[in-house]
Parts: sequence; C-alpha cells; structure tokens
Amino acid sequence: MTTLALPKRVQPGDGVALVSPSWFGAGAFPHRVERGRGYIESLGLHFEVMPNALAKGQWTAGSPEERVEDVHAAFADPDIAVVLCAIGGNHSNELVDLLDYDLIRANPKVFQGLSDITVLHSAIHRYVGLATFYGPALVTSLAEYPSVLKLTDRSLRAAWFGEGPIDYEAATEWTDEFLDFGTKEDLTRTRRMQAGQGWNWLHRGTARGPIFGGCLESLCWHVKGSPEWPDLRDCVLLLELSEEAPSPASVASYLTDLRRLGVMEQICGLVFSRPMNYEPDDVAVLWNVVRDATQGVGIPVLANIDCGHTDPMLTVPLGVEVHLDSETNSFGTVAAVTTDVQS
Repeated sequence: MTTLALPKRVQPGDGVALVSPSWFGAGAFPHRVERGRGYIESLGLHFEVMPNALAKGQWTAGSPEERVEDVHAAFADPDIAVVLCAIGGNHSNELVDLLDYDLIRANPKVFQGLSDITVLHSAIHRYVGLATFYGPALVTSLAEYPSVLKLTDRSLRAAWFGEGPIDYEAATEWTDEFLDFGTKEDLTRTRRMQAGQGWNWLHRGTARGPIFGGCLESLCWHVKGSPEWPDLRDCVLLLELSEEAPSPASVASYLTDLRRLGVMEQICGLVFSRPMNYEPDDVAVLWNVVRDATQGVGIPVLANIDCGHTDPMLTVPLGVEVHLDSETNSFGTVAAVTTDVQS
C-alpha cells in the first residue's frame, strides 16, 4: 500500500465494540470485561459486547467463522468507532483468510490489540492499508484494579481522541505482577509496582519512518513467510515479547531469522519493548542480544519502551510515521494518527 488510510477520530458518544479474535479470555473472566466496560464508559463512550466475544471454545472464543463475524459486524456498524480486542492468544491467524478486507476498507475505524493480534494488524495493513493500533487489550490493561494506570490512559486518549502528534514518555513505574483472574485475586489489591529505569538507547542516532511490527513470536511463527509479511523498507520496527518470556537465546534466534530476511538492513530504526517475566540479569542479556543483532547497520535502537505485555502500555498506531532521536531522548508520531475526514 502506498497510501495509508487513518481511522476516524473517536468522538464522545461513539461506540466501542469488544471482539475476541483469538483466546476466550473475555468469556473466562467476565468480571474483567465489566471492569473494562467501566473504563470505556468513563471515556464518554458506549460499550458493546459483540455476540460471540464471550464464547468459550476449546482454546478460542468460538469458531473462526463466529469470531470473524463479530469483527465484520463491528466494522459495518456506523455507531462503532473502535474495534477493541479482548485479549490475544495464538489463533487469530485463523481469521486472515476469512476477513472481508473490502468491508474494512469501506469503514475505516480504530482497530486495537496486541500479542497475536499482530497477525491481524499485518493482514489489515497489507490488504487495506489502514493504520491500526498496537495497544492495550480490554481484559488486561483496561481492566486494571482499582483504575487504569495513568500512562496507559494518557496514551490511549491521545491516540483515540487527539488531534495532533503523540509524544511518548517512559514509565516512572511499571509492573508485570499477575494476580489470578480465576480466583479474582485481581480485585483484592493493586499490583506491586517497580521503579521505571527510563529508556535505553542501545545504538544512538535519529530516524524517521512508518512504524510497524508487534509481537516477535507472532511475527516469526505466523507472519514470516506469508503474503502478509510487511514491507519494512525504511520503517521503524516495533518488537515486543509475549508473557511466555522467550529466553535471550530464543530471541537471538528470532533476530537471526529477521537478519537473514534482510530486515536489519531494510529498517531505519528499531524500538524494543520492556520484557515481561524477566529477571533483571536476563534483561541485561536481552539488551546485549538486541545490540549485537543490530551492530554495524547504522540505525538507532531504543529499548525498554512500554508497549508490550507489561503495564502501563502505550498505544502505538502502526503504519504512521514516527521519529526517534537519542540526543533529545524522544520518540513519537510525526502527525495526528486519526482523522476527522472520511477516508
């Protein structure tokens, strides 16, 4: 796609449709859906749970046909401005060949999710050319107790409602503690926070280009080698790791795959998110792995940003132009990421 379409800017009173393209987390933990509903409604928006979003199959929220039916209905509904994924999983790839890309193209709106939703971001970008949002899911970050973390909230509001560029910031505190949703331990106390360490520039420099990427495992498992693999020439690549916390050794192997595909020579910059469930010593090893994988290619590499499986989580619009500058310690979009004009 040579021309990127932006979703329409979200307005007070608009609808947010909950869809479950992959795992059945929404159906498994309805109290998290209700907490998320409260947050969405606090934004002045209407919350709608799509018919199959709470379904519970063997490992997905219903059949591929049921899940894609919800996505289609959400995009087709003129009262819906945001199609919000409940959570990730490992089976959103089952929807790629079923999606009606003409329908999505005719109804550009915010589509948001993370983790294996990377596969759908890749497909929508390839076949529609629509900017999609790599950002917090409802069942996790947007159902935080007792309230959504401030940086998560600020970033989401800037992406959905903002009329100008977004300047991202490092978290002053963060958490990856898990409180059991099954026992509702997540409703008993706030999660333990750790002090933020700021961003880590593994290689210094400046870059400007469209940002694309997502979960490293999903990219290498489900997108690599498919027609949905993105054109990363002159792009800033965003990478993050799942809650399964692949070891630095595994990450090194994945990055070797990307190098062999020519990715490191194609991209103009790399942004790597804070890992979840990593010990501090392993974080240092991880950054050495990323530094080594990008040695000598002459691009800035920014690590430890908050756009992954830890909280808070930034909302990053994929496909839009961003800037990186180590001298000013800055990372943000070049322009607004939504539009008041129908594409």
